[in-house]
Amino acid sequence: MRLILAGALLLFAVVAWSEPANIVVRGLFDKAALFEIDGRRQLLRNGQRDSSGVRLISATPMQAVVEIDGQRQVLGLNKQVGAIYEQAPITTVVLRKNSRNEYRMKVSVNGRGVDAVIDTGATILAMSSQEALRLGIAYKQGVPTVVATASGMSDGYAVTLNKVQLGDIAVSHVNAVVIEGHYPHVVLLGMSFLEHVNLQEYNNILTLTPRHH
Repeated sequence: MRLILAGALLLFAVVAWSEPANIVVRGLFDKAALFEIDGRRQLLRNGQRDSSGVRLISATPMQAVVEIDGQRQVLGLNKQVGAIYEQAPITTVVLRKNSRNEYRMKVSVNGRGVDAVIDTGATILAMSSQEALRLGIAYKQGVPTVVATASGMSDGYAVTLNKVQLGDIAVSHVNAVVIEGHYPHVVLLGMSFLEHVNLQEYNNILTLTPRHH
């Protein structure tokens, strides 16, 4: 099992208001934020103001506090909103790395709970046949395949899970592989699920937010 986190993962947030200017947070960093203002990219550090009037009050890798027309807004992961500013709901899951250097959590697979770990090194969500049976997955109706594991090649079945949910983040029709036997000992939450979320790691804390299209 591998865990590889990209070094510069970006969160995206979109906000608009009565003026024609559109502001998009393209990057969140410690004490700085990268904005796109009417299509123009601008990096602001804490306390700096853009020519359009947007002032960055403070920024962390999780959020930016901006001041616009005398009003302060907290920008995280948002949808595009209408002409009048309206904060969109933010769904966030925050995980802390454990003593085994894992981001481990409880997820729901097809409505049933199971332990899982974040694994960006896995191209697809993976679980053992023993776990699949416990979750009520008729995995042998899937497509037979061969899977490379740490101990060699193993027989497996490609399946599609109806829904995988982590906290309030739910993804439907997730591709997965079921490996015959007892490996892996915990569900590996691979990229077939993670491609639907934004990931951001800071000080051994991983923040996941839905990726809106």
